[in-house]
Amino acid sequence: DRLGLKPFGDGGAANESTPKRPKLYTHGPCASPAAAQFVVPCLGFEDAHEAERRRLAREALRRMRDTGSGGAVVPVAAAAGAHPAASPCRANRGPPVLYRALGERLAIEEELVLEVIAGYMNNNLAAGRTQEEQQWSLVQWLTSGAHLEWFELCGPKPGQLLETPPPGCSDVGTQDETGPFFGRISLIHTPPGAEPQKHHRDINFPGPAAQVTAQVALTPLEANNGPLAYVPGSHRMLTPGFEVVANPPLGSVVLYDSFCEHRGIEHHGHRDRYAMYYEFETRGVFSGYTATHFGPESESHMQAFRGFVDPELRAWVGRNVSLE
Repeated sequence: DRLGLKPFGDGGAANESTPKRPKLYTHGPCASPAAAQFVVPCLGFEDAHEAERRRLAREALRRMRDTGSGGAVVPVAAAAGAHPAASPCRANRGPPVLYRALGERLAIEEELVLEVIAGYMNNNLAAGRTQEEQQWSLVQWLTSGAHLEWFELCGPKPGQLLETPPPGCSDVGTQDETGPFFGRISLIHTPPGAEPQKHHRDINFPGPAAQVTAQVALTPLEANNGPLAYVPGSHRMLTPGFEVVANPPLGSVVLYDSFCEHRGIEHHGHRDRYAMYYEFETRGVFSGYTATHFGPESESHMQAFRGFVDPELRAWVGRNVSLE
């Protein structure tokens, strides 16, 4: 508030102007066979041989590039007994708090998640560029065919903005590094009776493959308790005419590009819904969040998570993950 910054994400409550799209549910009694193409079943990943692990990772990466969401189901421990340490409403993200471990490994440590993130995030346009420069670059991307490979031709722009990103812009990494880093973590509480959100994008510039969110549910995701819905392909400005509701079982991770059009749908259930959201980003991306946005202790929590996740993530970045 002091800096006059407002987070870009969260479109607020839906209204009459919100597009009405058919919903395809990924799991549960309402599951649609048509939604299966947006899910990558990866149970048994940890016990699989190396070739099978790489095949599953390539498949999840291919889904991310094609649809804007990996929908990967990964083998983390069941979260039914997890107790979050804060409970903000959906429209106001909570502080990046630690919560009781779900098992020996946290979902964000999973090799599959980090490999897909490293292979997908190739947009470094925000690093060192003004919003106007990013806007014109995005226009060039659109007119050239909106292919994600286009961003590989545009590296960071040297200068003061690269060395010291302005408040509200991602300060991950250094001026000499490209690719994804761990950004921040938030806990979202969706109470019964919560209204559906408007369709929105968490970022506008610099376009796709610059910020990715991993959702890890702490309580069951059901068809009617406010799960995430996204428009597949909207990260490449495609409009299929329907939205996919990601309500996989506990122990799953839902990956989606923050530039992908999405929303939380209505909560008609009777129990509170909790989910953790882990954001990965490249340097300079404007989200409107500052290090202390969620309170005076949030920066130390954020840095602790970055120190925990980044070494493994950056090791995958160094391996030049691809579809090959």
